[in-house]
Amino acid sequence: GPCTECSCSSGKKTDKNTSNTKKKENGDQSFIPKIFFGTRTHKQISQITRELKRTAYSSVPMTILSSRDYTCIHPVVSSSVGNRNEMCVELLEGKHGKSCLYYHGVHKLSEHHALRSAHRMHHAWDIEDLVSLGKKLHACAYFAARELMVGADIVFCPYNYLLDPQIRESVSI
Repeated sequence: GPCTECSCSSGKKTDKNTSNTKKKENGDQSFIPKIFFGTRTHKQISQITRELKRTAYSSVPMTILSSRDYTCIHPVVSSSVGNRNEMCVELLEGKHGKSCLYYHGVHKLSEHHALRSAHRMHHAWDIEDLVSLGKKLHACAYFAARELMVGADIVFCPYNYLLDPQIRESVSI
């Protein structure tokens, strides 16, 4: 069955103080540490999330950090053979008089996941699920995944997100 120490439980906070929980400095409320699960490839992330769906922990809030190559849904950027990161930044800065419509809809995607989680309908998902939902809601899956990191108990990502200091800083790890 589900554990009693994380948000996958019945929603009740436990008073237990185990080695897996830490005390906040401003009081005696405990919090659950965030788990970062690193893999070598994005394909391995798909495999591990598929396995997570089969467990009792499939309702644990999670997110997947991945590159724009896998999550960008902007038609011009995603179909480009050039540097997608640079193209995305240019759109966000409005360098050519255009902005990214999908970026401005990112709250739709993160609120959709937050709402599902609040009603206990949250289940493990994969990059393709997030991208598909992003297309449906016209919302940026790339930035939504980063927003979802705030409430996630498990964050799946390629190893370089954990090892590269610049990437760690850019995604606040």
